[in-house]
Amino acid sequence: MKPWLTRARKRLSRVTIVVLVRCFQTLARIFPYRAAVACGSAFGWLTYHLLPRERGRALQHLTAVFPGRGASWAKRTGVRTFMHLGRGLMEVLAMTPSRIGKVVRIEGLERLEEALSLGKGVVYVTGHIGNWELMAGAVASRKMPVSVIAAPIKPESVNDLILELRAGLGVKTIVRSRPGAAKEMIRVFRENRIIGILIDQDTDVDGAFVDFLGKPAWTPTAAAQMAAKFGAPVMFGYITRNSNGTHTVKIEGPLHLVQTGADAKDITDNTAMLTKKIEEAVLREPEQWVWMHRRWRRQP
Repeated sequence: MKPWLTRARKRLSRVTIVVLVRCFQTLARIFPYRAAVACGSAFGWLTYHLLPRERGRALQHLTAVFPGRGASWAKRTGVRTFMHLGRGLMEVLAMTPSRIGKVVRIEGLERLEEALSLGKGVVYVTGHIGNWELMAGAVASRKMPVSVIAAPIKPESVNDLILELRAGLGVKTIVRSRPGAAKEMIRVFRENRIIGILIDQDTDVDGAFVDFLGKPAWTPTAAAQMAAKFGAPVMFGYITRNSNGTHTVKIEGPLHLVQTGADAKDITDNTAMLTKKIEEAVLREPEQWVWMHRRWRRQP
């Protein structure tokens, strides 16, 4: 394909994304909450059928991880995954500080409060399970200081919208790779804040190969590194969607980390332990994870 045509297609794709997000934002504002979420579900169903590459990848991963379930189960779970993500988009766009406490329940909040009382900050590890954006907002709505580490999203206007939505729920965002991001992370621990980090995707950051759902996967080691560097307690939390449209956050910890003095091995071992926590949550609610992500794109 000619370079100018490739650039034109990328620009068109970015414009399409911006238009879609703005349309959904408008729907989220004018529709009742449940109706808006239902629209998101329908959009998810539609994208399952309109995005063959993402659909194929999701089905491939589901079949590989659950070989005994059969093709019909994989297809059904794949559809539910896309519908779940569509609902999640509308929930985030329609969420308000006054609504989030009614929609999201938290189990184990007292554990998080105890960890914060140590005054060292808290490393809060999670994955792309359930509606992870609502989880951060729900914790922040309980008057707890929350920052999250996030990769920049293109196009820039969509990235700015996401940052704005998080800020509206009381969540600060540290955009990875932007100038000053490292200083912001250090400030989190000095200010005794919670720093949320997702470690279940293959991204171009410091990482290690650890087992995830039966296969080695390149996994960010930042959570284990930060805990070792700052001596902060580590918590694990995840959120799941309930059948009535509400959500439940479950928080565990502080977790026991390996500290043998062999720094590199300790970081890998601790990353493997945290990844196991995510794996267990995914196995409990497989339709609420991002199966279309290229989780195993790298080989050890």
